[in-house]
Parts: sequence; structure tokens; C-alpha cells
Amino acid sequence: MVRTLDGDALPTWMAELAESYAGWEGVRSWNSLEQDLRIEATHDQRAHVSLRIAVRGPRGYEADAWEASACVQLDAGEDMKRFAAELAAFFA
Repeated sequence: MVRTLDGDALPTWMAELAESYAGWEGVRSWNSLEQDLRIEATHDQRAHVSLRIAVRGPRGYEADAWEASACVQLDAGEDMKRFAAELAAFFA
């Protein structure tokens, strides 16, 4: 279970990524309130965004918490905008 306060601005963060379709340098990251969910985004400077989604438990804020992650790749333009819109609808 991941607790947030009204999504902890995740929909806004994701919408900002979607608007940055031209790319950015480095890693942009978002963390949930108790650090049990983290998303790291990178852009390949061409046409793709990679999202690494990590879940930590049982208390994500502890240094020795376990972690599982998966990486998904989306097209930087319409796929990211659609994903951001679906995330916003989920939290609405």
C-alpha cells in the first residue's frame, strides 16, 4: 500500500514530464510521502521516456527496506500525454 496526500502532486509532475517532450538532461524523480513509491524518468534525447517505477517496503523510508522495480518506455509525445491524463483521471 502506498499512501499519498491527494497524489502528492504526482499528476502534476507527470504532466510536466509530458510537456517536456523535447527532452531533458539527467534523471527527474518523484517520491511518495513515505518513500514507498519512487518514479525516475529519463529522456533519450530522441523520442522516448523511460520510467523506472520502484516500490519499497515494508517501511520505504528505512535504509534496509526491500525494493522491487520495473522500467517502462513510452513515446515522448502522445503516449506520455495520454499516460499523464490517465493518471490525473485516476487521482480525480
